[in-house]
Order: sequence, then C-alpha cells, then structure tokens
Amino acid sequence: MATVHQRIDPRITRTRESVLSIAAELLAEVGWGTVTIESISARSGVARTTIYRHWPDLPALLAEAMQSVLEPCPEPDTGSLRGDLTVILRALAGVLTRSASAGVMTSMIDAAERDPQIAALQASFTRERRLASSRALDRAVARNEIGGDYDFEVEAALIGGALFYRRLVSREPLSDRFVDRVVDAACARLGAP
Repeated sequence: MATVHQRIDPRITRTRESVLSIAAELLAEVGWGTVTIESISARSGVARTTIYRHWPDLPALLAEAMQSVLEPCPEPDTGSLRGDLTVILRALAGVLTRSASAGVMTSMIDAAERDPQIAALQASFTRERRLASSRALDRAVARNEIGGDYDFEVEAALIGGALFYRRLVSREPLSDRFVDRVVDAACARLGAP
C-alpha cells in the first residue's frame, strides 16, 4: 500500500509565521489585553477569516505566538557549579532583556493570572529554568562541591528569582556583572568554590 505524503503549502507556512511574528510583536508592544485579531490582521495583511482558519480564538493564537519566541533553557555541564549557574543565568538575563521573547515575558506573566493556557505556558517556562538550576546543584553535590543538605527547590527559586525581580519589579539592568554577583552570592551561600 502506497503512502501519500501531504506537503504543506509554503504559502500557509509563511502566513502562519507572519501572523505569529506580528502577534508576538504586538504582545511586546501593547500587552495581552490590548492585542486583537483585528490589530494582527491589519499589521500582518492577513485576513481575519484566514487567521481564524488557523487558530480557533485569540487566546490560542497568542499562546502559540508566545511559545514561538520562548528560547529553550541551556543545560550546561561546565564542570563547576559556578560555571553552570553563570551559563544558565546569563541565558535567562538574555531571555528577559535582549531576546525576541523579552517583550512578551511581562505580557505572559500578566495574562497567566487570567488565562489557564498562558498560566500553563508560564509554568512550563519557569519549571524548565528551575530544573536546569536544580540539575546544576545535583551535579555540584555529585562532584562534592557542595553538601547535599539544602532545599534545592528553594535554592533554584532564589537563584533565578533575583533576575525576575530585577527585570519585572525594580526594572534595573540585568548586566553580566549583576548575574556574576548573583552567582557569587549563590556559591557563597552554598559553600561552592
């Protein structure tokens, strides 16, 4: 029996990518509560009816737009806790300030309060970063860099929390120097070299 491979029309792919890109731009510019199908249609040049053929509603479109710009979390194994945390936190600082996802982060956090789909997306994003820090801590215990008598869930939250606080609450710069100070504080607290 022959199998038929369905090929996706490149125009459909371009249309979807354009709509997702514009939706992410609008999320970064005006936030979750202000973006509409009409504003996405106007900026992208894609008809509303076409947008609705690809997404059942605005929340589904915006969730996919957010997901399309979220960068994966690195899982480094540099051989030291200090090295691993530096890589993880510098990547997080980039996601929060310089990447394509930087602008949608505040919108995602705000929208997660009201939309279960976005709350799940935010939880996944946060869990992935917390797991990377927890795994770095586990490797540090295995290398005898630190003892194993810490609440690693709390430590992972403290390590990443400083960057979220600085970006979303105090709105101060997330420089490499600040990241290095957070890593220094974590290593000192945990007794790592």
